Amino acid sequence: MGEAELKQEMDDLGALISSLEAKAGIVEAVRHARETGAPAKLKEAYFSVVDSALRHKLIRTTGRLDQLYLEKCDLDVAAARDELSKAINKAKKQPWHLSVTSSVGSFVIGQWIFGIPGAAVGGVGGYFLGQWLLTSLKKENLREIERAEQRLAAAERRNEASRVDPYLFSAEEQEADRSEQ
Repeated sequence: MGEAELKQEMDDLGALISSLEAKAGIVEAVRHARETGAPAKLKEAYFSVVDSALRHKLIRTTGRLDQLYLEKCDLDVAAARDELSKAINKAKKQPWHLSVTSSVGSFVIGQWIFGIPGAAVGGVGGYFLGQWLLTSLKKENLREIERAEQRLAAAERRNEASRVDPYLFSAEEQEADRSEQ
């Protein structure tokens, strides 16, 4: 599943969960639990739903959303790794043609305007211009690598945090709810 499809399905499930919570009459309890960051209160609100079919659908849908979030975290890490790899490969490719072009171009323009002295000054000036261009590109490449490393580190932290307690409802809780039906 691609990132766009994953995001769309997560949005759809989020909307479905909201409508199920409204149907179950637990919107305020759920809002309070989410605002206070109390998963136990959220679970309590879900398990307080009397209609077992509705309660099961809420729990199952929330479980599916949790699974998709884990997939999204994996995709984010993979995308960040790919971005870092591209930035490193880009930095390895040195655009020496810019340095050579600036030197030759300055040499030719200097010779054309001022003759032999202009060619000498133009060649030296072009060399330094080329070195400045290369240095600027190297600095930009290093900044891109640094940004990509930061994105990768953030994605890995999110991914690791999502694995600590990945599901709001454990498999046992989901099974226990199914057996009540």
